[in-house]
Amino acid sequence: MILRKSALAAALVVLAGAALAQPKPKEQCAIQGGQFAELRYCVNSAKAAEGELAFGPEAFVSGEGGKVWCEGVVGYGIGETVTLHFKPGLRLQEFAIRNGYSKTPETFKDNSRVKLLRIQTSDGFATIVILPDKPEEHVVKLPRPVKPQWVRFSIVDIYPGERGSDTCIAGISPNLEQLNR
Repeated sequence: MILRKSALAAALVVLAGAALAQPKPKEQCAIQGGQFAELRYCVNSAKAAEGELAFGPEAFVSGEGGKVWCEGVVGYGIGETVTLHFKPGLRLQEFAIRNGYSKTPETFKDNSRVKLLRIQTSDGFATIVILPDKPEEHVVKLPRPVKPQWVRFSIVDIYPGERGSDTCIAGISPNLEQLNR
């Protein structure tokens, strides 16, 4: 009997280790060309498409209104990320961020929005900013210029939606003209 319990315990440990070792899904990316650099927007999760509506990284590069990235994990998406890769690396200090699913006032209230956003860069800078709970564009100015190869935005806390836990961001745009003229 003791041998069976030991074998069962060992099998559970092996299965738990195998479950933890499962690879994470690959990032989904969308590329935007530009005057100063090529930008690649990558997300580590995205809500599944609903008919014609897609919620992936293409929302950040499309000029069409109403598109949005919504994280695609169970819960509020704490820890989910959007990473901007720059080729070549550029100096920058400001980002314009449109919080939430701002297609209509109802979609904004129904879905969760980012309250605290961690910003970290490949050159070692990191900070946490508070985003207002408003659908209008909000400019985030870093305390000093950075020259990163990438910038990662991570959801730290949220404003909960009235009808769902999907946390959404309608746009993240670096101000590339400010320091790269």
